[in-house]
Amino acid sequence: MYRFFLASTLLVAALLVTIASASAQATNKQPVRPQRVFAHKNVEEGWSVAVAGKKPLLVMFTSDNCLYCKKMIKETYRHPAIEKMLVGNTESVLAHAEDYEALVKKLGIRGYPSSILIAPDGKVLDFMEGYIEPRAFAKRVYPFLHQQTAQVASKEPARPKNTSGR
Repeated sequence: MYRFFLASTLLVAALLVTIASASAQATNKQPVRPQRVFAHKNVEEGWSVAVAGKKPLLVMFTSDNCLYCKKMIKETYRHPAIEKMLVGNTESVLAHAEDYEALVKKLGIRGYPSSILIAPDGKVLDFMEGYIEPRAFAKRVYPFLHQQTAQVASKEPARPKNTSGR
């Protein structure tokens, strides 16, 4: 009887260890998430991809310990409607001002957060200083994205007309 009890206890213990191990592995797997805003590591990479893809580049300049920068990332850039509007229509970078001192000076950035939307031809489409809530951000940026999409579509080569009568 003791052997049966010991064997069944060991079997249950082994089963529990297996279940716990499988559960831990399942929770450690990261779900596949859609691409998010700020997909590029640096401004140079973002710019080259933006030019090649004929998309605007959105750069948000931030600095250490900037509370409004953190708030804008959390409330504006991570807002589902803003993510949907930006991902696929822009290339974007979160740039730390300390890494781009010359560019910050050239652009005349005086405070953070500062977001700049740049067309693939280098024209600054919008320069936004300070925290901007999601609705106001969308109202400012959407027209440029819509305009940019229309311009790219109008520059695509025309398809030849079908003259065979089919």
